[in-house]
Amino acid sequence: IQSEFKSISTMKKVIFLISLLAFVIASCSTQKKAVDYVEARNYFHSTDAPLPEQLKITTEEEFNKHFSPAAFMGKGGEVTPIDFIRNFVIAKVLPETYKKIDLTPLELRKTGNNELELTYQLKTGKMRSFSTQPMFILIVDKRYKDFTIKEVVR
Repeated sequence: IQSEFKSISTMKKVIFLISLLAFVIASCSTQKKAVDYVEARNYFHSTDAPLPEQLKITTEEEFNKHFSPAAFMGKGGEVTPIDFIRNFVIAKVLPETYKKIDLTPLELRKTGNNELELTYQLKTGKMRSFSTQPMFILIVDKRYKDFTIKEVVR
């Protein structure tokens, strides 16, 4: 009976040490943390502006070089206000195309020291008789403005 008790006690110690080690490893690994954003609505990319080379725009002046309001009457027709004192934007703009393109932001995560990972979906459809310019604009808290942005397409 004593030898069985010792082996059970030893097994409990081994299980405890393995659990403790797993906890330490899990807590040391890089955790991906969701970053809140608001998708800006009712803007269009100015035709005379080049596509933004960077995803990140931190000033209203720079934003206005690339985008203009596209408000319309009715519910949901107002542009989303952007306060560049508290926020910056992450903009993804594709070239004009005659194909149906669905460009949808899926998530923004903090992946490490000073890095954000932007995951979005890109679906290409059939040709159409008119062109559009697929894009999205995300409004993000200014505390992340110095972070680099990594794109992940799904």
